[in-house]
Amino acid sequence: METPAKTVERLLWFVTIVATYAGGNLLLNLPSCEVGTVCSYNEMFDWKLGMGLLGIGFLSIIFGIQAIVARTGNRTTWISKFFDDRTKDEVIKDALEVEEDDVSSISDGWARMEEKHLTKRLEEE
Repeated sequence: METPAKTVERLLWFVTIVATYAGGNLLLNLPSCEVGTVCSYNEMFDWKLGMGLLGIGFLSIIFGIQAIVARTGNRTTWISKFFDDRTKDEVIKDALEVEEDDVSSISDGWARMEEKHLTKRLEEE
């Protein structure tokens, strides 16, 4: 099973492909405007939307390449700062390695504090 960070990286590449294809398709299918006429609003909206989708696609390509370069260099990726980069087995192993729970550490703290308090009182007497 893959890590959540790797899944987000794959989703980023999916967004790249879809946005670039959709933006390019919108721009390639624009109706042509004559030189002397003014283009209608729908044509301009398609152009703006197509350019916006291409921009999102190119930004996703840049972020995806940065993640690939970091992953091949055995460094942490920028995605792993937001999403966990451990597999399910590593998470279970880390959870089982905890030797004592919070209740025992709190009770140990109270016992040490009580012992310190009693020795202080004994020294005062």
